[in-house]
Amino acid sequence: TDRGDQAKRNRNENVFNCLYKNPEATFKLICFPWAGGGSVHFAKWGQDTHDSLEVHSLRLPGRESRIEEPFANDISQLVDEVVCALQPVIQDKQFAFFGHRYLISVLKISGEFLLS
Repeated sequence: TDRGDQAKRNRNENVFNCLYKNPEATFKLICFPWAGGGSVHFAKWGQDTHDSLEVHSLRLPGRESRIEEPFANDISQLVDEVVCALQPVIQDKQFAFFGHRYLISVLKISGEFLLS
């Protein structure tokens, strides 16, 4: 349904922050913040990048606009959430991951899910 699709889009946008949408971009950079970091640091990169790039940044539970949500304490739940929200973001364009040590396991596990 349209309502269900809109709810899913809203949820995905809550998980991945893209301050500067660029429909003409040919490439997406998916950023994962450091432990305790927020998405805005990376999302702002979208303003300063080439027109062919669109920057998305993970917004973790318990931070920023998700402050009311409990912090993630189960890596498998976090991976499931990231994979579900990431699939529509990367389905139409080439992409690369950029991340810090804390979320490197999420990157690895997400990549395995997405490639399977």
